[in-house]
Amino acid sequence: MNDLTDQGPLPTYGNPPVVETVLGVQFERLAGFKNGHLGAYWKSLPTDQWPTVADAPPLEPQFERFEPSARWARGLQIQLTRDPASRLQITSAEGDRMIQIQNGRLHFNWLGVAGRDYPRYENVRDGFASALNALLAFLSQEEIGDFRANQWEVTYVNHIAQGTVWNNPDDWSFFRPLGSVPTIPGVALGESFAGEWHFVIPGQRGRLHVQWQHVLATGTQQEQHEGVRLTFTARGPVQEGSDCVSSVLQGLNIGRETIVRSFTDLMTIEAKKHWGYKKC
Repeated sequence: MNDLTDQGPLPTYGNPPVVETVLGVQFERLAGFKNGHLGAYWKSLPTDQWPTVADAPPLEPQFERFEPSARWARGLQIQLTRDPASRLQITSAEGDRMIQIQNGRLHFNWLGVAGRDYPRYENVRDGFASALNALLAFLSQEEIGDFRANQWEVTYVNHIAQGTVWNNPDDWSFFRPLGSVPTIPGVALGESFAGEWHFVIPGQRGRLHVQWQHVLATGTQQEQHEGVRLTFTARGPVQEGSDCVSSVLQGLNIGRETIVRSFTDLMTIEAKKHWGYKKC
């Protein structure tokens, strides 16, 4: 894949802390698309590769806007509706991939499984493209309506376990925007932190959202351990009047590059070395 900026090749990591990657597209809701079509779409896929399904609540629409008031429009939004729409989660036989489909959204997840390496972005993108092409063929066959994408989305979820690049909150300076959790001498000891940062991608091509959470995770042996969940989400508008699939994939490439370069810039040299940083 060609890089999208003039900053040179993307950095790579031999052992990145990423545990989940999600590539998605949002599209205009289709009046003829009903919950029954979710199961029909599943049956249009190779059932030996995608044997398991589960229901989930639908995701609300998200739009990255760039008028001055947009920066204050974030936060919890509750929408009451009588719409019984659902989201279908279709899991692969290996348990490491998931297709999520609802009226207005299609997502493809890579799910980290113990003992398996991250398959790299290009493989995840190919899986997303296959699911998208299957959806386009299904909509055409069923004559449900025209697919009009309006936004792309990329999410990388990183789990940074205690005992790797940090042992206690004083070590959280490995993430340069945060530094260590402050302590008030003789009064209070720093214990935890949760927060988020938001950035505009140059040219208003999208926005990057970074979320930090101090979590208690359950391991493969059901033991619990502390960690930091650091989530990078990039999303932006799909260009109108262009080939739909190509435009969506181009947006995903922008999001991926934004996340990889931002992750690298926001970490200390020591932390990057721990994850096998390679500057190509």
